[in-house]
Amino acid sequence: MSDESKTVMRSAKCANIIMALCELYGLSLQESTDIFYQSDTAELIEEGVADLQCRSDKYLASLIWEEYQEHKLA
Repeated sequence: MSDESKTVMRSAKCANIIMALCELYGLSLQESTDIFYQSDTAELIEEGVADLQCRSDKYLASLIWEEYQEHKLA
C-alpha cells in the first residue's frame, strides 16, 4: 500500500471517528473535531500504534470520549 493510500485511509478513519463522537454524544462537529485532535488516542492512531485504526469507529470514539472526560475532571 502506498503512503498516499495510507494517508487517505487514515483521514477517512479520523472523519468517521469524529462523526461517531457527534452521534454518540450529541456534540457539534467543531466540538468533536477539537476533542478528537486533542486526544492522545488520535496521536496513537496517526502513528499506527497497536493497530488502533483496525478498531471500530464507535469503539475509538468511546475511548476518546473517556479520555476527554478524564482530562476534563483533572
